[in-house]
Amino acid sequence: MDSHVNVVVEGEAGSLARLASVLECLMQAPPAGELDEACELAWRGRLPGWLVSQFASEASAAESRAWLNGWRRASAAKRAEMEDEAGWELLDWLYWFSSDNEFWHLIDFSRSKDREMIVLLATADDCTPMKAIEWLVEKSGAEITSIDR
Repeated sequence: MDSHVNVVVEGEAGSLARLASVLECLMQAPPAGELDEACELAWRGRLPGWLVSQFASEASAAESRAWLNGWRRASAAKRAEMEDEAGWELLDWLYWFSSDNEFWHLIDFSRSKDREMIVLLATADDCTPMKAIEWLVEKSGAEITSIDR
């Protein structure tokens, strides 16, 4: 990965502590290998309950096909709305923190000020998909204030 991105996050002390606990967990032993039922069960036990409760229930194959068919016919704005409403299934979200993610890797994080944290990512491209990080920050109760490349 050739470049780095600083994701600047602001929030209350509790929000930043929640975020830090998940980032620490993901950095200590990133998801590796096949993301299957055993992996999901293990990560449900490793991640804090406040986060686990935020994941969407796993959709059936029929539900997934129906959602995808609707998404394909929707406008760009409607697609984004549909994605936000659907939420993240745990294994889909974990992929972005795994070694299989070729777009970015979580390198480090640090508190830079009382109400600020910087999350450092190594990136492969200038166009970096950030939804998994954005979702985590939002669910922790904080917000991204800037993304510095």
